[in-house]
Amino acid sequence: MIFNDLLIIFYLIGSTFFFQMTKPLLIAFDFDHTIANKNSDHVAHQMLPGGVPADVKELYHSGGGWTEFMRRCFQLLHAAKISKDDLESTVNAIPPVPGYEDLLNNLHSNNCEVIIISDSNSVFIDNWLVHKKLRHTITNISTNPAFFDDEGMLHVKEYQDQDFCDLSERNLCKGYVLETYIKERADEGVEFQRIAYAGDGKNDFCPMLKLSKNDLAFPRKDYTIMEYLNNPGKPSLKAEILPWTDGYDIWREITSRINF
Repeated sequence: MIFNDLLIIFYLIGSTFFFQMTKPLLIAFDFDHTIANKNSDHVAHQMLPGGVPADVKELYHSGGGWTEFMRRCFQLLHAAKISKDDLESTVNAIPPVPGYEDLLNNLHSNNCEVIIISDSNSVFIDNWLVHKKLRHTITNISTNPAFFDDEGMLHVKEYQDQDFCDLSERNLCKGYVLETYIKERADEGVEFQRIAYAGDGKNDFCPMLKLSKNDLAFPRKDYTIMEYLNNPGKPSLKAEILPWTDGYDIWREITSRINF
């Protein structure tokens, strides 16, 4: 059966029932400076009266990692009486990148599967998407898990502790997450005609390297990812590289290659 570019196959082997679905596109997005037009963690720690103390900054630069740095910032925000509501409303006020509301809704309406792979945290991303009425467009979010305790302090922990990818932060290898997700969906009977990845930062380079020549890499123009792609000392991507400025650029490139 085919429904609007969605191929669904049901079949029996012996007494076992199998389900197989083919979707036109799986597209993975970074969150900060890709969907949201600011860095949610930066917006949060900028709420600290007097800024981030020098010893906390040193925590990150000395190898403690970004998640540990933000964990300490959230403790300081709580100590400074910055409430849960104030923190949430400040992050929720971050505007989307122009064109992204239409982009996500269009992808969802055309049977594409949309996921987020981000080094932010689950509270910020989920609340922001709900606030912008976009949560229904996202199938899965892979990020650092977070929660507010009963006193209103935000806690965050690392998504993973990896040492196999030098291109990625220790707490999150986006390439590994993307490959794992594709395999898990295949095991569930869902496959994709094409894979795409959109991001802006250096940790978005690894997942773009995982793409095949049939796939689409969307680096944001004038952001760090472009330096990696233009560096002759870095590995070359197999995927088609399509730099973008806004969500309209991405949708235009997708619809010129996929006939929905």
